[in-house]
Order: sequence, then C-alpha cells, then structure tokens
Amino acid sequence: MGTMDPRDQALLAACPVITAPRFGALPDMGNGQRIIVARNGWFVQTRLDWLDSIVALGHGSPSMRLPYGEVAEHLRFSFGVLPIRLIKAFVAAGRERLPNEAAGVLIYSRRTGQLRLAMCEAEQTSPVHIHYRRPAMDDDETVAVDLHTHGRAPAFWSGEDDRDDQGIKVSGVFGRLDRPRPSACFRLVINGLYQSLDRHPWREPQGEWLEQGAAAQRSEGWMRRVLWRWRERHLPG
Repeated sequence: MGTMDPRDQALLAACPVITAPRFGALPDMGNGQRIIVARNGWFVQTRLDWLDSIVALGHGSPSMRLPYGEVAEHLRFSFGVLPIRLIKAFVAAGRERLPNEAAGVLIYSRRTGQLRLAMCEAEQTSPVHIHYRRPAMDDDETVAVDLHTHGRAPAFWSGEDDRDDQGIKVSGVFGRLDRPRPSACFRLVINGLYQSLDRHPWREPQGEWLEQGAAAQRSEGWMRRVLWRWRERHLPG
C-alpha cells in the first residue's frame, strides 16, 4: 500500500471525512469542519465558538444502501437566537443612510459570549451597491452575522452578494427601508454552501419576488438580471 501524499494528509486533517455511527453517537469534535457520510446522504458539520451546525450537502439518499447510520440537520448558535434589538438598531442605521446602501456586522465575543453591532465604514456607496471596510475587532472577537441593505429596493441575494459571501457566517440583507415594515432574507453561509434561514419577522412577501437565494442560482441568473434592471431603472446611480 502506497503512502498518502503529505499534502493530502494536511487536507484530510483540516477537513476529515467520517462515517455516521449506526449504533452510537457521532464522536465529539472541536472547532473545525468535517464531512459525514451517512445512510441518508452527505453532510458537513461545522463547529465554531458561536456555531454548531450539520447541513446536508445534497438532498435524497444515495442509490447504494450504505451500511452507516443516519444524520439529521441541526443549527445552534451559542448566543441563542439572533437578537432582535440589534437587528432593529441596524435597520434604523440603514434608514439614516437612505437612499444609499449600508453595511454592518454582529460581532461575537468569546470572552462574553455576546454579540455587538458595529456599522461598517463605507468606502463607496450608492442606492445599488456598497464597498466597505469592516470595523476593528479584539483578539477574542469574530464576525458571526454580516448585514447589508438594498435601500428602497427589495431584499434578495444578488450575484455580488454571492461573490462576497465566503467563509462561515450568517448573512442578512434588508430591503424596502423606506416603508414602515422592511423585508429581509437571511442565510447560513458555509464556504459557498447557502442554507436559507426563513424563520424571522421580516420575510419578503411571497409572490412579488418568486425566487430567492439558491433557487435564483439554479435559474442561471435570469431573476438576478430582472432584479438588477429594476434597480437601475427605478433608483438613481
């Protein structure tokens, strides 16, 4: 039997692949990421100071009957639910910056176990885009939630949002900030894998914008083009 290339050993150490136990529990893991092969599919498990999640990499069981156990998706934040008061404070700050877009982050502190809101410094902003710099953080802090607004336009995931949403975090976008009740989309971002988070008070009304997030990605970008044309036609540059 040949020896594994040291580069492959390093990759496997950084993101191990394990099989789901059929008769016992999953072994504990520290902070990091691993792939789980289960009877009911492939999953990615992620553990950070603020996050513990298992997300399916696909839907449907493998055609081959694997002799492993099954795994259920789950999502848990160490700080509990997203704090509504901080989200409302971000919305208020976004309204102050109308008609332009705004950005902010919820920063998690390992020392306190709490989140704090920090607005990002805009380097370039308009009603249809924003380039910004994140605020400074202490050594024990990390970004848990990345937030931005679409000003008066609806909340949706644009192609630029998809390019920016890398790493591991929760992302949120707010739209219709000129109305009494704004709309929003939230999703969990796991290194390019997007898991929609629909249980929040600011859901975009269904029927007006039929495709969001991953559904829009599967439609080869036609909905994104429609949305961007709408923004360019209705909002000044």
